[in-house]
Amino acid sequence: MKKYFLIMALALGIIFITVCSKDGGEAQTNAETNKDVSIIEGDKRVIFDLRTLPYDMEFKGHILELSSCELYQEKSDVGNSYTPYVIAKVKIEGMDDETLHLYNENLYVYGKIYNDKNQLGNKELSKICEVDNEGYRYYVFSQSLLYSHDYRYDFSESNFNVGFLILQGEDYRALQFIYDGFSSSNVKDLKDIGEDVWYEIKQKQHESMKPKI
Repeated sequence: MKKYFLIMALALGIIFITVCSKDGGEAQTNAETNKDVSIIEGDKRVIFDLRTLPYDMEFKGHILELSSCELYQEKSDVGNSYTPYVIAKVKIEGMDDETLHLYNENLYVYGKIYNDKNQLGNKELSKICEVDNEGYRYYVFSQSLLYSHDYRYDFSESNFNVGFLILQGEDYRALQFIYDGFSSSNVKDLKDIGEDVWYEIKQKQHESMKPKI
């Protein structure tokens, strides 16, 4: 429980590029920028602002490739409405179960979307499920089916992002990887992600709707 609150406390600071120390000075110690990533290093956290993917994320010496992050949408047959899905794909091939378990315990991940047509201003999306398939883990963000909304317009020309905040050790130092994307005029249908992954997403969505006994 203590670790959960520490992760949340770190996550609440994601909108800040630097962190202020007790005397009002910046805790930032180093900053580096190139065409692919901006790196800002502080006392307890290093922020990687990613411009292109793939990019290697680190957890205690292990590498997890953030392979892709894309926006999908699903069109309802009833009411002609749309549902957005932001899906990040991470390569976990070769990682043993114990390392993956520790990685999950030390991870806070989130997704957001901005779409002017549907009056969504930097809306935080729910992580509705994770899907493991052929050496990759898919992190799926969307609206909860329990609190669904009917979005009248498609999600072309949307800004979206995902963030992975990963604690690295007992000192609670964290690496935070943030990717910002923009959808073109053509947004992929959710089924375009592949039949197996699409099926797992829908199965887990429906399971989450079942009453808890």
